[in-house]
Amino acid sequence: MGKKMGIAILVISALMILNSGGSVMAQTQELKIGFTAPLSGGGMSWGYGVLAGLELAMEDYNKAGGLKVGGKSYTLKAIPYDSKYLPDPAITAAKRLIYEDKVKIMFGEVGSAAGLAIQTITEPNKILLFPNTYTQRLLGPDKPYTLRWFVTNVEYVGPMMAYYKKKWPESKRLAYFYPDDETGQDMFKWEKKAGADNGIEVVGFPWERGTVDLTPIITKALAANIDIMDCNGSPPGEAGQLINILRDMGWNNPIVRTGGAVFYDLIRICGKKANGVIYHEDGDFTLPKSAALVERFKAKKYPSTSPNSMMFPSYDGSHILFKAMQTAGTVDDTTKIRDAMLNIKSYDGVSGKVRWGGKEIYGVDHQLMHPVFIGEIVDEKPKIIFKIEF
Repeated sequence: MGKKMGIAILVISALMILNSGGSVMAQTQELKIGFTAPLSGGGMSWGYGVLAGLELAMEDYNKAGGLKVGGKSYTLKAIPYDSKYLPDPAITAAKRLIYEDKVKIMFGEVGSAAGLAIQTITEPNKILLFPNTYTQRLLGPDKPYTLRWFVTNVEYVGPMMAYYKKKWPESKRLAYFYPDDETGQDMFKWEKKAGADNGIEVVGFPWERGTVDLTPIITKALAANIDIMDCNGSPPGEAGQLINILRDMGWNNPIVRTGGAVFYDLIRICGKKANGVIYHEDGDFTLPKSAALVERFKAKKYPSTSPNSMMFPSYDGSHILFKAMQTAGTVDDTTKIRDAMLNIKSYDGVSGKVRWGGKEIYGVDHQLMHPVFIGEIVDEKPKIIFKIEF
């Protein structure tokens, strides 16, 4: 009687598993990926842009039953923390993600100072780090577990500066507004070099992060015989403030944005005052794949209501990551995952073909090279001028 009862229990258990849609071996596990970036303040649209790219790619897999790796199925989940664009909160978040949440993979940071800070924790622990920080020091042979999704001004500032000189041939001096930290200083160095290569003197106007009123720094620029105003290194909120102040002070000459995706933010913050601004974006919002992602972004109702083109390379990079996990047959051996990622020589991304590169500058091919778009704001709408491909 006892033996029959045991068999009956096993049969019932098996039926319950089958009715639930799978088997013991096929039960879905949770795979957490860490995230740290500014989710508040002037840079929040960048943070939510990157987060959206990750979460929308996760959504693709989760709706299809999860990520299948090594005979197991994983439900993907992002664990986000707000770094407020500062190093100390970023370090705190990184420690919590690694030591408490037990993640092996992290997306972050957006600010260079914060990115370099958390790298001191991620590299020794062999945590795969995917940042959007512009500093050249982030990548190198001595940092084998850091790979960057986003093309930086190191790659695209030359073509943009050449365009400025072609559009405004009489221009000789460009004012470069930037936060006086690792991000701004590194971008200023490259902008100055590209300007010199194109016959434009780049004059730096640094400001301290957290500055509430940028009027004094603009007043200095207006008195410096400037031909082009560039709010390159400034986060979206501060970039919008710079443009509003410039227009209110009567500046009707060129305003450009050589780095940092901001189109929707400038329209939201500046309205008609943004018309005529030349800008850089990580994607073309009018392309079918891009437009579809924007609608999905809006449906998720993030606190940052402005879609940001940083979501496009983040989305592509996430898919490359998940594909590499499947190829490597592991979700936690970061060395095997990294190697599998780098073996993906070309990927059909949202805005076109993407590939790994950067060795000539960084010493390693850990830079994802994706198309970059240069546009002009016309009647409060984007107008793409040209596409830079690498």
